Amino acid sequence: MNRNRIYERTVLADRTDHEGIKDCASHLVSGEVIGFPTETVYGLGANAYDADAVKKIFEAKGRPSDNPLICHIADKSQIADCVSEITPTAQKLIDSFMPGPITVIMKKSGRIPDEVTAGLDTVGIRMPSNETANEFLRECGVPVAAPSANLSGSPSPTTAMHVMNDMNGCVYGIIDGGECLYGLESTVVDCTGEIPVVLRPGAVTPAMIEDVCGSVETAGKLQEGQTPRSPGMKYRHYAPKASVEIMDLPQKAVIINDELESEYVPSEDKSYLDFKKLDDDAKQDLVDIAAPFIFRIREILKDSPATRIGIYAGDEVCSLVDKLGDKIISAHTETYAYGRSLDVAAASHFLFDGLRHLDLQDVGIILAQGFGGKGLSQAYMNRLSKACGKGGDVPEGAEMTSDERFSDIEDFDGTYTCSVLFVCDDNKRLSSACEGIFTDLIRSRAPFRLRDDKSIGCELYCESAGLKAGSDEELDPEMVATVRETCGINISHYRTRRTDPSVFDANDIIFTLRDEQAYEIISRFPELDGKVYSLSSYCAGKGLVFKSEDGRTASISIPNPKGQNHATYVHTASALKAWLELIFPYVLKDLGIERC
Repeated sequence: MNRNRIYERTVLADRTDHEGIKDCASHLVSGEVIGFPTETVYGLGANAYDADAVKKIFEAKGRPSDNPLICHIADKSQIADCVSEITPTAQKLIDSFMPGPITVIMKKSGRIPDEVTAGLDTVGIRMPSNETANEFLRECGVPVAAPSANLSGSPSPTTAMHVMNDMNGCVYGIIDGGECLYGLESTVVDCTGEIPVVLRPGAVTPAMIEDVCGSVETAGKLQEGQTPRSPGMKYRHYAPKASVEIMDLPQKAVIINDELESEYVPSEDKSYLDFKKLDDDAKQDLVDIAAPFIFRIREILKDSPATRIGIYAGDEVCSLVDKLGDKIISAHTETYAYGRSLDVAAASHFLFDGLRHLDLQDVGIILAQGFGGKGLSQAYMNRLSKACGKGGDVPEGAEMTSDERFSDIEDFDGTYTCSVLFVCDDNKRLSSACEGIFTDLIRSRAPFRLRDDKSIGCELYCESAGLKAGSDEELDPEMVATVRETCGINISHYRTRRTDPSVFDANDIIFTLRDEQAYEIISRFPELDGKVYSLSSYCAGKGLVFKSEDGRTASISIPNPKGQNHATYVHTASALKAWLELIFPYVLKDLGIERC
């Protein structure tokens, strides 16, 4: 499905901007699509009475038309206009859990078009408890049909920036209501019969429903050709680009915050990370949880030395991985800690944000903490299993994630600057090509921020120089043409530059194209030791060592194409591009910055 950017930039209204919220509501009633917050995830809404407006949601998301939407209301009195029947079971759930993270399926009225329900005779009704959502829905004055506000196939959004990154230019406006409370979509319950049937698990658990209704059932697997009665039943729309693997908890682990405490409660208390104060049994429990991650990381790197691994786990697991002191594991892993390891509410709250964040750090596989038990654990595992590809189809033609980022450096509280230098002999071919390729990588993968202080943005730069270069000379024209041909990058305006102490001091990491060049720099300037690497030594230090067919270690060999034929130039440019793409995420980590 084609997605057209019809706006130069989507309007972003803060939750305190009441006039902005009114403006978004007015445009929604007139047929526009608006991203808005709820307590579960962000929604992408249109006037539920306007079939043409609803179609715009499917176009913006790349969403299959056989996947029904949910009608969001501001007041229970609106239900009567949307449905033709409210069963006693439905009324009990409405009275007990609305407003809240539940969607109740009932027979639809004639006012709800088929575009909302995918042709079904039922419709899902939801009344969010989020204050900003309620203000927006009241201003709309009509039911708002909405799925989650992400591209079909990608993790659901839990912040306005997630929505902006996926939808900027495709919808009129987005309302920033802050971080979502739950982080998982609402529980969906079919109440067209006497016994409620859970179609999609969420924060309102089967046990909670049973307490109100006396009994509850769970829907079975969708049959081939059957239209889903709820979002999340058919399509695998929670998946990041990276593959996901679930790491099971040991049997004796106790799951807390499962049935009774289903809301994430933030806490600044990190005393549980003081391992010295733990008794032996507690230390062993943590080792038992972390060990499967560590064993799996080593297994992956043994089979594939260039794989980068994301870890979605508790604070304790991430801390233990860091405390290993293994430089290779550290170089190849990116962690996202959600809180205490056994806190399923925290794991649920941060799941989609964690998957999105790890995807941005260019990992190939994500090892994610699994949970056993009932209640919220079932909802969490439902989403995580779909992210692993263990449930649901991938929508045909769906875009998994957006490669365009729409954060600006002005969005941060402050700015940090860092720079990378590439060095060869004459700066006419190799190092200048590296500068162009690396600069292009920076542009395509920005913005960046500090790892240790996510409120500080980072401006990353790159330059090149030559140990024996002349001053302000033109580059080799054959290299300029080849880089444009092979990489699509224009370096014709570059001029040569000779290295000097000021050039070295101005950069945070210095790469040379050959080992002897790094040795020469360090010999002349010993204080640069630890900051200067040849490409070969840098890759070797990260465990990026490859074996030839006869079992010998293969070194990085990038020929200087000076005086050679065009094929040699093409080989050189292609090799430089491949190696720089490979090391780019490692360089970010060494600089203490990350993609955002």
